[in-house]
Amino acid sequence: MTRGADHEAPGGAAGPKKRSLAPLLVMVGVFAAPVLAAWFLYFNPEYLPSGRSNLGELVTPVVPLPADLELTAPGGGRVDPEAFAGRWTLVYLAGGQCDDRCRARLRDLRQIRLALGEASLSVGRLLILTDPSGQSDAAALAREFDGMQVGITDAVRGRALVGLLGQGADALDRVYILDPMGNLMMRYAREAPAKDTLQDMGRLIKASKSWIKGAGYGHK
Repeated sequence: MTRGADHEAPGGAAGPKKRSLAPLLVMVGVFAAPVLAAWFLYFNPEYLPSGRSNLGELVTPVVPLPADLELTAPGGGRVDPEAFAGRWTLVYLAGGQCDDRCRARLRDLRQIRLALGEASLSVGRLLILTDPSGQSDAAALAREFDGMQVGITDAVRGRALVGLLGQGADALDRVYILDPMGNLMMRYAREAPAKDTLQDMGRLIKASKSWIKGAGYGHK
């Protein structure tokens, strides 16, 4: 008998080898690290040149978009949450209707994204209507604000999302930032100027790029 034969399965076939989880963990780390680094640099701006404190209000703890939110698009299809994975998204959270103030904010979000220049390619826009009574206006809003996702949820799920944000009805009619991992992590006062959101978005994107650039140098 040759050495190591006692490790063979009956019939001479080698036993199944256990698969290592290391490659999976590495992949998770690669995708998550830029976001985690952006968070670190954002909340520790001394590590960035000309760092300033955030202008928005942190959502603490962060609120992941619920997996069962089931956002419906104006055409009747579903808004796929995966469409927001891996990118920063400017979100406006409204009730059943998008009034004049809501439309003004949506114009702000469009301008904020354009003002980010090349970085705008990594930024999305989303309007969430937390009550289906606004469905009649949804198609017109999608046409008016081309490139913006419009998602409508039912009243029960809408109330649940508002409850997670912990401010009751005051959570509505606000701009939020959704991070690339699907968390609502920052919000703005209803009357906050658009430049506050623009500055915060610029810093978050800059923090992400700084980490990626540094990681690239480290692998040379």
